Amino acid sequence: MKPLFILLSLLLGSEAIHAQNAGAILEFWVAPNGDDKSEGSKDHPFATLEKARDAIREKKKANGPFRALVHLKEGVHVRSGTFSLTKEDSGTETMPVIYQAEGFARLHAGRKLKSGEFLPVKDAGVIERLSPDARGKIVQLSLEPLALKHPGPLPNISNDGGRLLELYFDDQRMPLSRWPNEGNTTMERVLDRGDWSKSPERHGGIFIAREDRVSRWNVQKGVWLEGYWRVPWDPQCVRVKSIDPKSREIVLAEPVVGGIGSKYAKAGELGDGKEPWCAVNLLEEIDRPGEWCIDFTTKTLYFWPPKELSTATIFLSDYDQPLISLKDASHVCIRGITLEGGLGHGIEVQGGTRIEIAGCTLRNLGGGGVLVRGGINHLVKSCDLYALGQGGIYLSGGDRSKLTPCGNTAENNRLHHLGVLKKTYAAGIHVGAYGIGDAVGCRVAHNLIHDLPHAGVLYGGNDNLFEFNEVLRVVLTSGDMGAFYTTHDWTSRGNLLRHNFVHDSPRANAFYMDDGDAGDEIFGNVAQGCSYGPFIGGGHDNIVRNNLIIATERGIHLDQRGISRGYDQDKALRNRLDSVQYKTIPWSERYPALVKILDTNPAFPRGNLIETNVTVGCKVPLHLSGKKEELQFSKIGINLDMTEKEAAFRNAVQGDFGLKPESAIFKKLPGFKPIPFEKVGLYKDGYRTTLPVRILGQTALDRTGIFDSNTDLQTTPPKK
Repeated sequence: MKPLFILLSLLLGSEAIHAQNAGAILEFWVAPNGDDKSEGSKDHPFATLEKARDAIREKKKANGPFRALVHLKEGVHVRSGTFSLTKEDSGTETMPVIYQAEGFARLHAGRKLKSGEFLPVKDAGVIERLSPDARGKIVQLSLEPLALKHPGPLPNISNDGGRLLELYFDDQRMPLSRWPNEGNTTMERVLDRGDWSKSPERHGGIFIAREDRVSRWNVQKGVWLEGYWRVPWDPQCVRVKSIDPKSREIVLAEPVVGGIGSKYAKAGELGDGKEPWCAVNLLEEIDRPGEWCIDFTTKTLYFWPPKELSTATIFLSDYDQPLISLKDASHVCIRGITLEGGLGHGIEVQGGTRIEIAGCTLRNLGGGGVLVRGGINHLVKSCDLYALGQGGIYLSGGDRSKLTPCGNTAENNRLHHLGVLKKTYAAGIHVGAYGIGDAVGCRVAHNLIHDLPHAGVLYGGNDNLFEFNEVLRVVLTSGDMGAFYTTHDWTSRGNLLRHNFVHDSPRANAFYMDDGDAGDEIFGNVAQGCSYGPFIGGGHDNIVRNNLIIATERGIHLDQRGISRGYDQDKALRNRLDSVQYKTIPWSERYPALVKILDTNPAFPRGNLIETNVTVGCKVPLHLSGKKEELQFSKIGINLDMTEKEAAFRNAVQGDFGLKPESAIFKKLPGFKPIPFEKVGLYKDGYRTTLPVRILGQTALDRTGIFDSNTDLQTTPPKK
């Protein structure tokens, strides 16, 4: 075919890939009803992205680099494999390669089902096991003919959904059957924590259940219990070995590391009776529309449809690889595309330069959203990520030995209702933390992160910037966690957290530097309605300055846990220290305090500075844990505690905690710098044309507004 050209000015603008010089663009089209034998024009489009990619490769070989634009026509583009781009698919800084949706274009990796594949349940034994309310409403699907990769069974123990396929009905994830339907139950009594060693005596924990209903569950068919068995940050789904119907004694098939029963129980006690758990994937517990389970012994899926099957779109999620992969590719832009239906991640970027993921929607995936592993100046911008099994955006990159920044950025994204399968350590945004790789010089800005079971942002590494982000309703089902969280590393320094707004998260510490973490600066942030504001857990050289902390249980925290926990002998801290050349340039110049960390006892928290902060309505404004002599090497400067009236917020009722010019803060604390609150959160651009409305409340100290965070952040004002 002859190349089709359009003027550059017809393209959507891109702030990340600059095509400075106007010029011609090679243009291809891809449509769900296209044909790879066609010419790839608008009227005769290709059927696959691969064909468009290969056509670009051929043109480049013949003519050299050029601007290329691939349009994805509206509709569902069914995927059975990963769309892969490599170094040979790169553009240049002035001649990028762009893959762009036209209308609602979706890459969908799901296995579509026909309503006729679901049959009525006729087996008397199955019907007997069903809840009376469910009888006559459940249908069944035989999985054997579908040749699926992930039909189960669930592993004996897992914390990520067990890589089990998922069921979607009209683009909504259907819940695996669960009891209780909401919340959890607890153990009546722990009898045996279990043995998690590698000895022949290794065995699962044993406990007494509170409810007689456990006697109904068919262990031979498989019973799995998911719980926070020991600590509130480590949920595990464990198969049941046996249930005694008379005593309600349950024996787990696998031990949980550390054993069942709360870590925080009183000395001599096996548990405190508050350890939460629930049962999943039980036929007996399908008792509401939408629930389903799999009988792994017969490879049969049972489902209570929420509406008539014949009018619904139904699919199974089974493909476990990313939908799009870019390896060592550069100057490529993915725009406006919806990715869904896979059991793996959405987009993986590895290496390369200046990849832009902009205006995309990533949803209904079993893995994470966008993973950036290394490379330089990659950008994830103005995307919506929700209903993901794991976390949202993962960033790494830079050379940590030389402290060379990567410039990888996540900006203006909305991330919510993540961690559906992996309920902890699946944050809205990860930066250099929990398996993604080292991070130096990443930027996370203007993102809206909300409604997560665990952390909002997990971070590690060096010289990363977190600014103007709004984080709310996080740590909903776990505990001992932060909205922003980092932990246990003396060398993870130079991270700046400024002008962020964390609110309405009563189980979360707003800025949590846990277990000896060091060298971060928490400046000019607003925390409201959290457990703590900034929290320094025994670390060094952390600066907490110019923050506004409102209606938290405790305002600012510093402790000396390193003394009781022996940080001077801590192998993990020492190993991380030894992994970098901290006594030589550039480390010694960038972090001079780190050079001398072992010259004095590092168990004592040293070099921390807490000053020029304002607390309003906090039960304990400044919480210091430790003896005076144990905290003497950290400095507590001038901080103010005042009333809401004195603080003079612009409009606390509508969540605006900017300060009026007449605020007493500026008079009583002259060093306090105004916080640019109006800049916090999402902003409009060419991809994000509307913004959610902020929460309505009552006052800063009495927030009673409830909101529908699945769709928007607007609420009905509380009744007077």
